[in-house]
Amino acid sequence: MEQLLEAISDAVSSMVLYSVEADESNAAIPNILPGAQGVKSTVDYLVDLASKSAALWDNFNQPDMKVKMIDTCDKIKESTGFLLESATILSNMPFNKPAKKILLKGAKGIMEHMVVLLQQADLYEVTRLIRYCRRCESKLKIFIGLDPGETFFATAAQDFVTSTVEVGKIVTKRIGEIDDYALKKRFEEANSSLKVEVPVVLQHFAYYQRDANDRHSFDQGHIVAKTIFSIIDEIITVARLSAKSPFDLSMIQGLDLRDDDDLKDVNILISQEKSRLLSAIEAGDGKEASRALKAIKKGLTDQIVISKALAKSTDNPIEKKRLEDAARNAEFILDSIVAQFGQAVEELLSRPDNSILFNRLKANLDTIMEASDQMVTSSARLSSNDVSEATKNLEELIEKVRGNISKSEFEKLAVNIPLLQPTFNDILDIVDGIAMGTQDATIKQSLEFASKEGRNRGSEIIGRLEQLSKQLEKNPNNKREIELEMNQLLTQLNQIGRDLLKAVSLGTSNQIYETHKSIEENLAKLKQAVLSNDQKEVTTALRAIRKGMNDQLNIAKSIERITEDQQMKDALQAAILKADEELNDLIKNLYTSTQEAMLDSSNPKAIAKLDESIRGIDEMNQSFLGAVSRDIMTENTKQMELKLAQLVHSLKSGDQQLTVQVLKGVIEDIKKQGLVAELASNSIKDSDEHRANRIKERAVDLTNTGPNLVKSVKANLIEMNSDNLSALVQNIGQIRETNKDLNNAVFMSTEEELLENSAKIDQEMRRIQTALANGKPITEQEINSLMKKMNNQIRLAHQHAKSMKDPNSKKILLDTTDNLNKLVSLLVDACKQSIDNPSDEKAKQKVKDLLNEAIKANLDLIGNSFSTAEELVYGTPNLLKLISKLEEAMANGDLDEIKRCFKELNEELSKQLFLARIAEASITDPERKKQLLEAIADLERLQTDLYPSVMEFISNPNSKEARENLQQLLRKLKNDVERVSSISSTSPSEHLESKSYAVANELNKVERGLHSNNQAEVNDGANKAIAGIKQQIQLSKHIAEHTDNIAQKREIIDLSDRLEKQALVLQQAIKESLANPSSAAHKEKVYQASCATRTLMAQLIAASSSKVPEEQIITTAQSIKRDLDNLSIALAKGGKDAEKAIKEFKSGETKQKIELLKAYASKVQNPHQKKQINQAIAQLEENVKQSIDFVEKTIGTTTDKPSTVEQQKKLKELIDNSSVAANQVISVSTGSNEDRLLSKAVKINETLDRISKSAHGGNKADVDSNVKELREELGDTIQLIKQASENVKDPHKKVALNEIAEKLKLVSQPISNAANNTISKPSDNASKTELNNLINQTKELLGKAVVNSTNNDNPTQQLDQVLYKASNDINRLNNAVESGDQKSIGDSLTNLKDTENRLKILGNSLPSNSVESEKVKKSIQEISNQVLPSIINNATVILTQPKDSNNSKSIVNKESKKALSDLSNVISITNKSPEEKIIANGTVLHRDTDQLNTSTKQSKIDPTQVQNNVDTIYKTVAEQTLLARALANQTSNTSRKQSLQDKSDQLEKLLPELEKANKDIQSSASSGKPVDKQMVDRLDKITNDIKSINQSIVSEAINEKLEKEHKEREIREAAYREEQERLRREKEEREKAQQDEVLAAAQKIAERTKNLNKDQTPEGKLYSTAQGIAGIMRDLSIAATTNDKKGMITCSKLLAEQVALYLQQAKETASKCTDPKLKEQIITAAQAAKNFTVQLKIIAAVKAASDDDDPSSNKQQLVKCAKGLAKAIVGTINAVEIGQIRVK
Repeated sequence: MEQLLEAISDAVSSMVLYSVEADESNAAIPNILPGAQGVKSTVDYLVDLASKSAALWDNFNQPDMKVKMIDTCDKIKESTGFLLESATILSNMPFNKPAKKILLKGAKGIMEHMVVLLQQADLYEVTRLIRYCRRCESKLKIFIGLDPGETFFATAAQDFVTSTVEVGKIVTKRIGEIDDYALKKRFEEANSSLKVEVPVVLQHFAYYQRDANDRHSFDQGHIVAKTIFSIIDEIITVARLSAKSPFDLSMIQGLDLRDDDDLKDVNILISQEKSRLLSAIEAGDGKEASRALKAIKKGLTDQIVISKALAKSTDNPIEKKRLEDAARNAEFILDSIVAQFGQAVEELLSRPDNSILFNRLKANLDTIMEASDQMVTSSARLSSNDVSEATKNLEELIEKVRGNISKSEFEKLAVNIPLLQPTFNDILDIVDGIAMGTQDATIKQSLEFASKEGRNRGSEIIGRLEQLSKQLEKNPNNKREIELEMNQLLTQLNQIGRDLLKAVSLGTSNQIYETHKSIEENLAKLKQAVLSNDQKEVTTALRAIRKGMNDQLNIAKSIERITEDQQMKDALQAAILKADEELNDLIKNLYTSTQEAMLDSSNPKAIAKLDESIRGIDEMNQSFLGAVSRDIMTENTKQMELKLAQLVHSLKSGDQQLTVQVLKGVIEDIKKQGLVAELASNSIKDSDEHRANRIKERAVDLTNTGPNLVKSVKANLIEMNSDNLSALVQNIGQIRETNKDLNNAVFMSTEEELLENSAKIDQEMRRIQTALANGKPITEQEINSLMKKMNNQIRLAHQHAKSMKDPNSKKILLDTTDNLNKLVSLLVDACKQSIDNPSDEKAKQKVKDLLNEAIKANLDLIGNSFSTAEELVYGTPNLLKLISKLEEAMANGDLDEIKRCFKELNEELSKQLFLARIAEASITDPERKKQLLEAIADLERLQTDLYPSVMEFISNPNSKEARENLQQLLRKLKNDVERVSSISSTSPSEHLESKSYAVANELNKVERGLHSNNQAEVNDGANKAIAGIKQQIQLSKHIAEHTDNIAQKREIIDLSDRLEKQALVLQQAIKESLANPSSAAHKEKVYQASCATRTLMAQLIAASSSKVPEEQIITTAQSIKRDLDNLSIALAKGGKDAEKAIKEFKSGETKQKIELLKAYASKVQNPHQKKQINQAIAQLEENVKQSIDFVEKTIGTTTDKPSTVEQQKKLKELIDNSSVAANQVISVSTGSNEDRLLSKAVKINETLDRISKSAHGGNKADVDSNVKELREELGDTIQLIKQASENVKDPHKKVALNEIAEKLKLVSQPISNAANNTISKPSDNASKTELNNLINQTKELLGKAVVNSTNNDNPTQQLDQVLYKASNDINRLNNAVESGDQKSIGDSLTNLKDTENRLKILGNSLPSNSVESEKVKKSIQEISNQVLPSIINNATVILTQPKDSNNSKSIVNKESKKALSDLSNVISITNKSPEEKIIANGTVLHRDTDQLNTSTKQSKIDPTQVQNNVDTIYKTVAEQTLLARALANQTSNTSRKQSLQDKSDQLEKLLPELEKANKDIQSSASSGKPVDKQMVDRLDKITNDIKSINQSIVSEAINEKLEKEHKEREIREAAYREEQERLRREKEEREKAQQDEVLAAAQKIAERTKNLNKDQTPEGKLYSTAQGIAGIMRDLSIAATTNDKKGMITCSKLLAEQVALYLQQAKETASKCTDPKLKEQIITAAQAAKNFTVQLKIIAAVKAASDDDDPSSNKQQLVKCAKGLAKAIVGTINAVEIGQIRVK
């Protein structure tokens, strides 16, 4: 076939040459038709031969290769047809250009496909040899695996020998087909070795067959067999190396047996070689650099081969595509980047200081590494990780769609909605793929069902969404309903995706434990294998470790996705994040250190490095197990309990075998529990050393129980009697108790364990107390149980005291513990006396008294040492979550889960009740104490009712009544839990709120009494309402006395006075109405007075509150919604439930909450958000009013007449609308997580500052009050941080937020201790320093929480928003100071203080990773620490001393200007495109001014609407001036700079005028007078001036944007031109380098023959011909560089002729050589030279036949052939010279 190829290439080359010469000389092409016909005849013969050869692929069941080979034959025939067609045309029309093109096309096709055909034929030979080798291996394995005396031995031996003979024949044939002498030699050596070893192995196993005890022959036989396996591997390796095919051997199924482990091994090798290459370049070591480069190329090639093989072997289309894509990408990298590496490395070696080249090389190496990593990643089987990624894509798309819906972006919606189906299908396809590869039938069926259900439901949802999206645009009137339905459907679709993710997340904690053990074992095996230098075992261990660690990571991710244990989730997230970042490096380090240790296992440094790598892997392995230790221990405890019960049963039944088996299981569980506990202790030893030690001690205690259990079981197996059984029961009890103690230490912090124990002790003491009160005698068992718990608690408290740093806290804990200890002793004695004398009443009374004291002492132990309110705040969300879990278990019908959830809920309830009792003991307000006691009693009753209700449901799960009763009880439980928590932790403002609800309900009773003429009800309600108002006034004045905020103090006092006056008005109106019962006017006056009272109460509450107003709006709206939803549920049931709910609906309280919403909304600082909130509240108020009116006027609340079904239906509709409106209030009030956290952080910072001030001032009462407030604020903030951690996508931020939340839980108590120490030791600087440090650390944590809570990658975006707020606040304050309006000054001052805190928080938290960011940070700190405090201090002087404030006014004005200038400078740094924001603000300002003008043109002006619009305009103008100055700082256009500055000044001057015009309108509207037209006209003029100036600023911004875009375009174009120029230069350099490589090859021959004797001897002629070949190669290089097609063909033909002569001369020379090996070497090298010239002719012909004029085309092949030819020529000469030397 090769001979035919050369003949065809010569003929085709000649025809191409004729065509080229004719074109160059513009002459007619000679008649080439005969030559074309000859080519066709030869091709037909060749194709016929090849087609027959293709059929041989059927022998290996490779139809693909057969088809490929036949396809190649068809392509050759097609190209030959083109050649013959063109030759026929040209014989008649020799100048026909289209025919010449067809000629070249046919010629090129023939040459290219002929080469492919040759390679395919050669590939068959390689495949055949490897298949026979594998068969030989198989026969040998069968042979050596036979037992002595097998009758099959002779047959097996014969089969093995036959297979080796067949291999030998094929190898001999292959030797004659290849040119590489080195490969020939390796083949011959392997073949010879095989012939030698086969008889030996036969002999050894023959001896073993005769004598089964002949271990020597058996062992020797296996050694020889191992040698034969190595020989076969060598033959396979050489066969692969000898393949002429450019195709991957992976195309032959089963030929390449490498798998994903090999892929990963090569990846690590490439990583190592990358480091070595860079090191070699830096060291100037060219040889090492060349070696590393070759290794990288080979590694990448191997990975491509393996990836393709894996792709071919998989049936999963997704896995196949991933592998193919990764291989394709790597091939591109190999062909583009790697191909140019050699030159780049040489350049760097010659110019080592060229940093640009070095960085470019590093970047390219990174690209190669990424391609390698991609192939490794793509080789992983489909898993839940893939589903997780696909689910994230769906969630992101759903969020985009939601945004499109809310913004009415119909065009984007039309694009995004259709994307839902393919994105959702991606999840389903991956789930299907996982199901396809799952072996477990149950899991497979479950996944298939989940996929099918998800596909059906998802398709329905997406179809409906597509319909609704079209309706949304067409029906704007139904927009709200359509949007609501679309959002609900999107939520359902999102949930389906999450459910599918849960379905495939199949990991368990026990799998992590088992994998952990396996990794530990393999780490030990690795170390041993390295020391014994066992390479095979090393490789096995390394792969097992790598697989195990990756399995650990994947299992951990699965568990993290589905677990509901927040603590375990947080721990897993931290472990996963660390593994994602470090695991690959740890594995690579392990491989590297292992290789180094293998090279010299006696080197202590190498072994130490290996130990360090093993330690790193082991620590990460332990981190996974530590993260799930809680779950493992819980599950292990269950198993242990089951086995202990089974152990007793098997002993009693006399089943000794089962007893021993179960005993072993128990001991194994004990060991497992101890191991896991020890790992858990390691994970906390840095944060809590004492607890870690306690865990270890208890783990040892548990382990020590094992031997005693074994001993007692053995005793019972020998003789079962009462003593032995008693000992067994005692040992089992000890195991249970010890294990429980261990679990407590692992699961809970010391404080939590103390609290848990105290709660149980309290519950047990109260149970005994109740029993005694009911006349039941106390039992010894009860006393022993109680005393045991108490003694354990006392011991734990003493241990905890040792770890406490604060001496006061330690003293308090020790004192309360000692007091409890004394009472325990007294109580034990009293109980014993009572038991001994059951009729002694004095003894019983003494027990009761001591129990009361012990209960109080137990409460004191916790109450004096820990924050009860704080624990209540943290415990409430957990309790609510447990109730939800129980509800979910009910919905799923999982009875076992219901039992488990009930148990957890009941335990948590007991703890919460205990905390509430402690809180009740500390309350001094009798009314609040009474409320809490009632709430505790209600919660206790519900807890008592919970057990029978749950049991009833479990026994009758299908009973509708049982289900509804339990659901109703759980709803009540939720309400009462929140009620207890609320009362326990109520701040003064919240207490004010609760009183206002009571007053509102009484006012509602008054209104109802007046309506029904019930004088008694009116008097009762009026008296209670007036009394409640007086209490509110008293409490509010108390709040005012203790606030440092002057504006707040004034507002509270003012509102208190107004409320006091309003109470008199109300009282008088009620008297007059009672005196005139039939007067509607007097009744209306009462209604108006009630409404005004509610408004003032709400305003007073909002003024007294120090909490974030938006958060209070959310809380209040949620409360309204919860009440409405409960009423809706009752209405849906109908009947008595509905009637009862209607009667009990507290409409007065709901009205008060609406007023409270409005009052808090007035405190919102963001005008745009305030406007949205007010609009939502107005809608809610209207809906609620309709609902209340319907209840009171249509249904009636005073009659006994039941409501009708229609009335209930209508009311439910109204209530549901109100609920939707409440939800909208919540939605618009809920900002982003980072904004909410920043607002919370500001409030906490203010509280911390108050604590510091109170502590330094020695005011303990204020410290305690502020610390209490701090605890409550921290509780809310921690919940918000947890929520943010669930929403952020960056795993680093997620882990950071979880850590911050845990740290914040622990800050309040140390701050409280430090503050009290500062008060008690005023001269102790250490206490003051500690307090300051703790406060600063807390502030720093809050800042980090804010920064980490955003999904935005731009850290300055939130800062920009605060800077805009600062601009608004500064302008507001400055204008207020100018106007002298004290209220405006106070409000603006409060807002600016808030801004100051925000800037401090963000300024301290900003990253300092660049010069610009450092500059921003410094500017922000200067503004927040110097400029703003100066403004605030002087504004405070103006507020408090208005008559002596001229100097302060001047300073405020001056500092305000500086602050605004500084803010503009910062914005110009943080915002690179302020023009974008200016343009957007222009649109907003235009809209708001239009809305303002519209609102003032109405017949009756709504002052609230006017105020909202003025506020938004004011803020936008303030922003616009700031941005305009920032743009002025950036622009290089002088006239634009000046224009922007002038317009900013003009806009700023309009702000006071805008504010004054608004105040005039507000004043006129509030007085009830019609608004003067002149006022409206003046406001119109101001807004028109604002619009005009703003438009000028926007125009400048647009021009700046256009200029920037133009400049950016010019920069891009210049960069493009520069890049093109660089590529052109690099191309020229490569061409020159390639030409140099061809010339270097020619020079290599010339140098080698330079000093040789070129006489007429055979050797001399050979040398002379070689020298001539060197000259032709020089000409070939020039022709290739200049794209001289004719020259290339001519040179290639001359080379072929000269090398043919050279081969003849080599044969003559070889005939004189006496050494047969040397003789063969001479001929082989010369023959290889001839083969290279054939390839050169083909390259030249293909090049000449190509239309491409690019001279670099086929250059790489040319260089390769030139180098190969030179090597072959020089190799021949070397062999000839050696022959001459030997002859001499």
